[in-house]
Amino acid sequence: MASKRSANQMEDGSKDSEETPSKKFFDFSEDIDSELYDGVLQVEGRLFYVMKGHLARHSDYFKNLFFKNYADSKKEVITLKDVVPADAFQHFLELISGGNRLNDEVIEEVLKISQMWFAEVPLEKAKEYLLKKSNLAPMEKFIIAEKYNFSDLKNALFANVQTVADMNALLPNQDVSDFEPDTTTLIAKRLLEISGIPRPIPVARVAPEPPAEIVPVAPDRAREALRREIRRRLQEISRHLDPNLLRDN
Repeated sequence: MASKRSANQMEDGSKDSEETPSKKFFDFSEDIDSELYDGVLQVEGRLFYVMKGHLARHSDYFKNLFFKNYADSKKEVITLKDVVPADAFQHFLELISGGNRLNDEVIEEVLKISQMWFAEVPLEKAKEYLLKKSNLAPMEKFIIAEKYNFSDLKNALFANVQTVADMNALLPNQDVSDFEPDTTTLIAKRLLEISGIPRPIPVARVAPEPPAEIVPVAPDRAREALRREIRRRLQEISRHLDPNLLRDN
């Protein structure tokens, strides 16, 4: 009798080791060892055997489903009510289990459910895939980056814009005011750069120095200083006067 497979064992039912589109990197079917799962989820009629705690660690949605929603948590099979493609859920489970077979066909659905379930790990892995491996057209990547606010991806896309034609190919046909504020800034900045229009480097404003403290002077000292100043000025004036004007008539 064939032994059951572990949850992280790759299927290799075919004679060769070449991966086919239908082959799963991780097996979440009923063939896995019963000790490796404590919950069953149904998605599009397909059953997935999972560890509730593992899913709960990656998603508050599943934490609430398994451990706070008493009625659902006691069901032998829990049907996911949200519209979730089974293939996308397979990839989601793989991503939180250490696998990664993302491709351009499933990336948007995986992103959709990862955001819907507040799952950070799949979101980050999907973003990395879009940055490094995806063959989607720049505009398709831009639409995804704008939808999920992937700043790193947007910066990378705009860095590749070298001409106005490149910019036109990148941006979808919609009003610029509909974009996120940071996207509008990126568009304006890049257009200025490729047009050769110099922009001054913003200089940080320097706060003015506080006025020098006025030290009060004692009245006697002030009067003496005034006398000295008067004498000095009189002496200065006298040096320029004709001596004959100072004689008595």
